[in-house]
Amino acid sequence: MPNKSWEVGFHLRSPRNWLNDPNGLCQFRGRYYFFYQYDHDWPTVDQKAWGLFSSPDLLHWTYEGVPLQPSIPEDRHGVFSGSAFVERGAGKDGEDLLRLYYTGNVVDPVAGHSPKDFDYVYAGREQNTLTCLAELDPATGMLKLGPKQVLMRNSDYPDHLSCHVRDPKVWEQDGCRHMLLGGRHIDTRGLCLVYDSENGIDWTLRRAINSEYSFGFVWECPNIVRLDGREYLAISPQGLPRLQDRWFNRWTPGYFELPEGQRVIDTDVIDERTFVQWDFGHDFYAPQTFVDDAGRTILVGWMGTFDDYYSSVPDGLDWWHCMTVPRVVTRRADGRLLQNPVPELEALRGEASTLPATGAFELAGRFADIVLTGIEGEGALTLDESFQVFYEDGRLGIHYLDESAAAGRKDRSIPLESLSDLRIMVDGSAVEIFANGGAETFASRWFCPEKAGLAIKNDFATAGVAYPMANLMAEMYADAAGKAPTLELPGWNETVPH
Repeated sequence: MPNKSWEVGFHLRSPRNWLNDPNGLCQFRGRYYFFYQYDHDWPTVDQKAWGLFSSPDLLHWTYEGVPLQPSIPEDRHGVFSGSAFVERGAGKDGEDLLRLYYTGNVVDPVAGHSPKDFDYVYAGREQNTLTCLAELDPATGMLKLGPKQVLMRNSDYPDHLSCHVRDPKVWEQDGCRHMLLGGRHIDTRGLCLVYDSENGIDWTLRRAINSEYSFGFVWECPNIVRLDGREYLAISPQGLPRLQDRWFNRWTPGYFELPEGQRVIDTDVIDERTFVQWDFGHDFYAPQTFVDDAGRTILVGWMGTFDDYYSSVPDGLDWWHCMTVPRVVTRRADGRLLQNPVPELEALRGEASTLPATGAFELAGRFADIVLTGIEGEGALTLDESFQVFYEDGRLGIHYLDESAAAGRKDRSIPLESLSDLRIMVDGSAVEIFANGGAETFASRWFCPEKAGLAIKNDFATAGVAYPMANLMAEMYADAAGKAPTLELPGWNETVPH
C-alpha cells in the first residue's frame, strides 16, 4: 500500500496516473481553470490529453475530467501543451468565450514506412498547431469544447525548423493577438517563433527569437511576463550543461528580462547570459503564467521532471507528480521576479504554533506552512530528521538526511549572500521553499517513512511560526479516481516512439 504520508492536501495532482505540464491556465467568467497533461498509462503509452480542474477561489477544486483528447488525424498521438485565451464579450450572450491553443502530435505519418525509418526530430513527426472554443454548458456548468481547427502544420513553419515546434502561448497586445511557439532549429539549438493575428485564426510569422550563442537544443513552453512596464521572455530549454550552482536538471526553465522599452514581439536576439532560473528544486518544469481578473500574474509549474535518475512513484504510488501551488509573480526594483504562494492559501492555516529558536516542535498532521523572518546568520530547518533546508557558508540548499526518502535525489545548493526569511510549505511528499521574499525558490519531493505528525527542528537563532494546513483535496481525489478515464481513441493505444 502507498505511504499515507505522501498524499498531498493542497497541491493539484492527477486523480490517477500521470500529470505533467500545466496548460490553458486562465480565469474565465470568474472561475479558475487549470488544464494539465494527462496520460492514463505512462510510461507504457506516453500519449497525452488535457485533464482539467476548476475552482472559484484557488482553494476548492472540482475535477472536470479529460475534456481535450486526441480525436482527429492531426492530434492522434497526443494533445501536447498549449495555452488559453479569453475572448472578451465574444459570446452570443455578450459573455466571454474561451479559446484553447495546443500542439497536436503525430508520429510516423508517412504510409508504408517503418517507424525505424525516422528519427522523429528531423523527419517522421507532425507538430500541428490547433485551436478550439470552449463554452460553459448551461446544463452542467462545466466547460464544453467545440470543434477543433488546424491553424498551422509543419509546412507552414520556417524551413530552418526541425519537426519540434510546439506549445503555443497566445496573448493580446496593442489590439493584436500574438503567439509564441517553442522550437528546435535544424542546427540543434533552441529558438522561439513569433506570430501575429487579427482574429486568432489566421496567423502570420513576425520573426524568430534566437540566443546569441546556442542555449539548449530546444526551447519548450515559451511564455511572456509583463510587469511594471517591463517584458520578460520565459522558456523551458532542454540540454543546458549542468553547472555547480545552476542548471542542475537537464530541463531548466527560466526567463530573460528585456531592456527597458523593448518588447518580446520586436526581439530578434536574446543574450543567453541574462537567463534567470525560475526554481532550483529537483521537481520543477514547464511553468505557465496567466493574469487573473485582479490583475495578478500567477505562475504554476509542473512539480516533476523527466530526469530518470530519481523517482516520483516509489512503492507503487498510483499517481505521478503534481502541480506547484499557484505563485504570485511580482517584479523587484532590480528586475528580479519574485514568486510567492497566492495569499488565498493562508485560509487553510490552522492555529499558529511558535517554532522556538534552536528548538524542536511536533506538528499534528503532514501539511504545514512554516515561516521564519528576521533570520541572521547560518542555520537549518529539519523535517522528520529526513529533509533539511540549510544556510551555511553562503549557500542555501536542500540536504536529504535519509537516502531512501530522496528516491534518488541528491543534495543541492546555490550561493546566497545573505538569508533574511524562509517560508516552507510542506504538503505530504511535496515541499516548496521560498527564500528572501520569493527571490529564490526550490520545489522538491521527499518520501519519508509513514507517521501521523511532522517533527520540525529549528537550528536557526530565530524563532518561527508553524501552521497546520487543512486538506481540502481528499474528498475530490477519492471521487475523481474512478472518473479519470482510460482512453480508447484512434492512435491512442498504438505503439509509437516518444
